[in-house]
Amino acid sequence: VFSTSNSKAAEALKIGPAEITFNAGYMSQYLWRGDDQNRNNGSASFGVDAALPYGIYLGSWTAAVDSSVYNGSSQELDFYGGITKSFGMATVDVGYIAYTYPGHTDNVATNFGEFYGKLNLAPEKSPLSFDVAYYDLDTKATTQGEYIEYGVSYAAPSDISLAVSYGDFEKNNTVTTVSAGKSFAGIDFTLAYVDTNFDAAGTKDKEYLTLTVGKSF
Repeated sequence: VFSTSNSKAAEALKIGPAEITFNAGYMSQYLWRGDDQNRNNGSASFGVDAALPYGIYLGSWTAAVDSSVYNGSSQELDFYGGITKSFGMATVDVGYIAYTYPGHTDNVATNFGEFYGKLNLAPEKSPLSFDVAYYDLDTKATTQGEYIEYGVSYAAPSDISLAVSYGDFEKNNTVTTVSAGKSFAGIDFTLAYVDTNFDAAGTKDKEYLTLTVGKSF
């Protein structure tokens, strides 16, 4: 998901060469690529990120998921790392993310990982920025494939961030997201409309209206 947060970055905790930041949030519905991960229930999340020299970063993030979706696990725990570099108005980000589900009962199909590459174009003095992100599984799962997402963001007056994105998840679904974000007293609020169209015959397409609240510290 492309961030619509417009809050100032949290002051980092410095430990040796690393700068550590934390984040916490609550989602009225946890959608991953347009698919509900917690069966119409809200989901709390927490994360930690470490920024290292030369644009290298490491991080971890966790959120509540429905145990019936992830073979007995009620927690998603992600680990990721990569490197990001800026070249004028362009920022490139490449890395790897591992999705794990502690306590699951299927040792083969539940945990998985993806390689990713992202490109952000932010023309100087323009309120618009453009994004493209590509994810590719490190294994050939039969129910998941490549995912590509295109997005555009607009910094509107009154410090409101507007964004539109379109993602195509191979063998699964397409998802269109329209969102608006604003910060109050250091807390980020994002309201999003999500339209999901599934590829499988007989699978009902879905629409969602979600609210996410988050804070970095």
